[in-house]
Amino acid sequence: MPDAEVGAGAAAEAAAEVSADDYVRAIRSADELITIAEARLHGAVIAARADGVSWQVIGDALGTSRQAAFKRFGAVPNPTSETGEHLMSQPVVNLVERTENVFRSLNKGDFGAVKSLMTFTCARALTKKRVMDVWTGVIASSGQFESCSKTVVQTLDGRTVAEQLWNQYLGAGVVGQTQLNHEAGEWMGRVAYSSSGKITGILIVSPGSTNLPF
Repeated sequence: MPDAEVGAGAAAEAAAEVSADDYVRAIRSADELITIAEARLHGAVIAARADGVSWQVIGDALGTSRQAAFKRFGAVPNPTSETGEHLMSQPVVNLVERTENVFRSLNKGDFGAVKSLMTFTCARALTKKRVMDVWTGVIASSGQFESCSKTVVQTLDGRTVAEQLWNQYLGAGVVGQTQLNHEAGEWMGRVAYSSSGKITGILIVSPGSTNLPF
């Protein structure tokens, strides 16, 4: 058989070894990367705006107009809100990073950092003793915390925010979910957020748990 035919046959054989599960894993991995990249992009834009960078400059960086940049990332006052809350065309905080930082702070014993991000109602319900007792139990069961992974931001029905174009205004709130990797096991950490990015609930459960409150 000519060398070209041998090469073609080897390539066909290698392709045949790729299963549907391999493609599914690749698709899921790519989707997670999109979610993380979108969250980081939004965080970068918000940081730029906080530092006084104009919408024109941001639009230029994205290859679009300042109006398009504002429509994608900006926030305008909600005329029906009595608390000054904003309508958001996109999240104003990096919820992927915030979700991971919640559990990193708990691991450091810095409950104050977590409490500062809670709504008033959540802070009253999730006291320092209650939250840290749960975290201590996790450490006792699975060893020291090592890292977060597979972090995604989801709507309350379980779909990733990226799949719903950031859920437009996030009026119903969203949930950040991350895998908590400990030296002797894994847990699933979930943080519920209001439309303004404040924490409304925290859960630490076994992977695969169902019938969760959020």
